[in-house]
Amino acid sequence: MRGLVESGADDEAVGAFAASYRQKAAKILGRPQEALDPPDLTEVIKVAVAQALAAAGQVQLKRSRKKNDHFTVSIRGQKTSVTIHKDVIAQLTEAKGSKTEVSRFVREVAKDVPDSVENKSEWIEDRIATLLRFKAEAASNGSSARH
Repeated sequence: MRGLVESGADDEAVGAFAASYRQKAAKILGRPQEALDPPDLTEVIKVAVAQALAAAGQVQLKRSRKKNDHFTVSIRGQKTSVTIHKDVIAQLTEAKGSKTEVSRFVREVAKDVPDSVENKSEWIEDRIATLLRFKAEAASNGSSARH
């Protein structure tokens, strides 16, 4: 290598010569064979994408439809479909006792949706969750109250 460089060979010639003896050069330099092999770019990309998705996973994503129950309600005389998170519906079912009562309650709450609300499903879900919290607080305060 030194002889090529000192004789005035250009960079391309020295590089080509060195590349043809990669394994010998790696062995002399004490480098592992893996250092000679180019990385699998597909694997590098997969790892980078997985890391990016993991980092993005910390951001709250929109709720998926699989986690929601659908109800047909009438808002200001117009029929529409709303979706409510299954956890809220499970709590409501526990409080009301039956699916029929849950549907009836959702329809009643839907009657109170203000005109200015864009996301009616979210408003109804928040209202039901708030009512359930008030009921739970009232129950816990009532059971601990002294007469």
